[in-house]
Amino acid sequence: MVGPIEPLTTAYQRMKLYDVSQLPVMDGGKIVGIVDESDVLLHVYGDESKFRDPVSTAMVGKLQVLDVKSPIEALLPVFDAGHVAIVVDNDKFLGLITRIDLLNYLRRRVN
Repeated sequence: MVGPIEPLTTAYQRMKLYDVSQLPVMDGGKIVGIVDESDVLLHVYGDESKFRDPVSTAMVGKLQVLDVKSPIEALLPVFDAGHVAIVVDNDKFLGLITRIDLLNYLRRRVN
């Protein structure tokens, strides 16, 4: 995760360090956005000094949030819209679910 006032370089470095393509943007324990590789790339392309800009300038604030008790089927429209699912329990952020996470889960059920 990354904070909204941290520089984009920090977000980029964490993505590389943890081999992930997106990070939740957290402000005081609350998820306020998500930033992915495309967000960073589009923000800094043509002006690399923008890596110093805060994450909030490149993050997406419109979130696809699902309650932890939502059925698996609720993930499909989120993925179809090109988003990652943000899972919460009573507004407490629990994690992200990506397409590959769901594929891995379904594949493990075969065995």
